[in-house]
Amino acid sequence: MLATTETITHTPARPPGIATLRMRLKPAHRSCGFVQGAWWPRSTELTAELPSLLAALSLWFGPIDGVLYHESDWSPAPLSIKHQRGEVILEASQESPNVISVFGQQFGRLILLVVPPNTEHTHAYTVMTNAASANDVSTPNQLLGMSMHRAGDHHLAPITLQRWESDGGAPPAAPPIQLQLQDA
Repeated sequence: MLATTETITHTPARPPGIATLRMRLKPAHRSCGFVQGAWWPRSTELTAELPSLLAALSLWFGPIDGVLYHESDWSPAPLSIKHQRGEVILEASQESPNVISVFGQQFGRLILLVVPPNTEHTHAYTVMTNAASANDVSTPNQLLGMSMHRAGDHHLAPITLQRWESDGGAPPAAPPIQLQLQDA
């Protein structure tokens, strides 16, 4: 009898980094409306999703002190998480679903629409583009309710996701020295 042995190597998935962060921000000089941009996390695990968001935002805006999030949108989270050389205080709230507020002494408060992770790609792309439009003053509920896709547009989802991942969905890459520090 001939026995066959198959070796399967499991390489743990590396958590998404800054380069794969799905976020869009309004231009700083023309920001208006309820939100200053949108973030489309890949899961509802706040502690798994926040590090790449905080890393990107701290590169642009400086140190981050706290995050206010809607408790029902996320799985349970601790009271703080380590970020860079300090801690970021996490505060749960029952107000403002689908929104996350990030606080820092240098920039004050930044409010981002949170597009639910299970949102269809075409719809998420549309919502994020609208939320990051300079003159958009829509509420989070209005933004999430916007849908330019029709029932027959489901075939566009892979194309939209590819466009998102390759040409503008991710923020610009940080200088190599900063990225090396982030990975350490």
